[in-house]
Amino acid sequence: MTAPRPDADPWRLAFHISAPRGLVNDPNGLIHWRGRTHVFFQLNPQGCTHANKAWGHVASADLAHWQRLPVAISPTDWFDRNGCYSGSAVEDENGDMLLVYTGNVRNAAGERETYQCLARSQDGVHFDKLGPVIDCPLPGHTAHFRDPKVWRQDGAWWMVLGAQTKALLGTVLLLRSGDLRDWQLVAPILGAGAHGYMCECPDLFQLDGQSVLLFSEQRAAQDGRPASNTAGWVAGQIDLNTGDYSHGPFQRLDHGRDFYAPQTFQHPDGRRIMLGWMGLPEQDSAPSVAHGWFHCLTVPRELRLINGQLCQQPVDELSALRGAETRLESLQIEGRMPTDLQGDCHELELSGISGALTVELRADAESRVALMLEPGQIRLVAHEATGRETLLGAAALPPGAGRVLRILTDRSSIEVFVDQGEITLGARIYPAAQARGIALTSKAGARIAALSFWPMRAAWDDQDDSIATGGPAEARIEEVTK
Repeated sequence: MTAPRPDADPWRLAFHISAPRGLVNDPNGLIHWRGRTHVFFQLNPQGCTHANKAWGHVASADLAHWQRLPVAISPTDWFDRNGCYSGSAVEDENGDMLLVYTGNVRNAAGERETYQCLARSQDGVHFDKLGPVIDCPLPGHTAHFRDPKVWRQDGAWWMVLGAQTKALLGTVLLLRSGDLRDWQLVAPILGAGAHGYMCECPDLFQLDGQSVLLFSEQRAAQDGRPASNTAGWVAGQIDLNTGDYSHGPFQRLDHGRDFYAPQTFQHPDGRRIMLGWMGLPEQDSAPSVAHGWFHCLTVPRELRLINGQLCQQPVDELSALRGAETRLESLQIEGRMPTDLQGDCHELELSGISGALTVELRADAESRVALMLEPGQIRLVAHEATGRETLLGAAALPPGAGRVLRILTDRSSIEVFVDQGEITLGARIYPAAQARGIALTSKAGARIAALSFWPMRAAWDDQDDSIATGGPAEARIEEVTK
């Protein structure tokens, strides 16, 4: 029997970055270069398992419409034959784009060998590998060192690198180079032992006067707690010359079930923009696998520090994908209120919310995804036709009035932003194709000052990768691809 086309299923995403085929994970090499933003990502083009890791590649002139480009690098050389793992991209002194990535190798005994490698491009599409620039574990650390994030500052090149000590404790290392080839260790900047057995995908940058470090910690099961993989951040002040880093506590970046391994870049206009992987390392399947693809990235999110909290909002450029707005005002919700709004691909913004409120998305008579704004907390729950309920995310809510919810729904994903983006929840969802309704519910009564709804158009330049599930969505895609 012929396998179904990956773009013909009801969960194919319209405005999130995914691959036509294969497994996607960590965003890599985010860079704005020669007028376009390039996003690379971990990709197994041969299947939906964590193997054969190459770098997938897309680019955009406006952060809203994306073009697929050829795979940038593949695991074809002795120093990366078991995977071109995560890394970053920079522009060198000649104006070329350089990828700095981890080459993963398993030797004949099955032992891990790790190399930090370079690849060069003069056109941003075709890359020549230059080989390793760090070819052995750093003193006191295991072969688990990976995911180099590189930037230029104060006349030097700097790198943060995820690492594991000989005591099997996760940390982040700071290195320095004058030429991107010869690297010297400055110091560990994260105390080993506080963040599990491995810290992955570090990213250090300045934001609103603070030195912010993103990283993803891996923890083993312990004292009755399950193993976990959590992306988070700390902020403080760093001295790059010594590696001294005084920072606050580790805080979770996103409270949804599906968020990991984020990376950022600085846009030419000064904004710090982040994308994350909408997935987790322990996930081994999803309904989309039957159609030949697995996982995606978040939408680009702008980061800001507001009152000491790292806030996230979708970049303004996404408004270019909006269709016609439907706006409702002064809504009083008593019990369940169905609406005439529907779709599988849309943006919904509710402002001036008072009282406990549930927003039902992708709803039909038997199933729904419920976003529940309750006293002291917010929860995201999938209710299936079988009666099964799955918690997709939850977070504590500080006291506040006039709440704002911004919700991006894209066929098999949902991203929620609360107020100024102090709290976000990202999750994958797999509703039935016919589940397209939106309803509002409040048991004790709630008020919404204003509600805005926009259908969202496809972000892709290739019509086959933007086929809708039917009805009005198909007309929207035809319009954007003309």
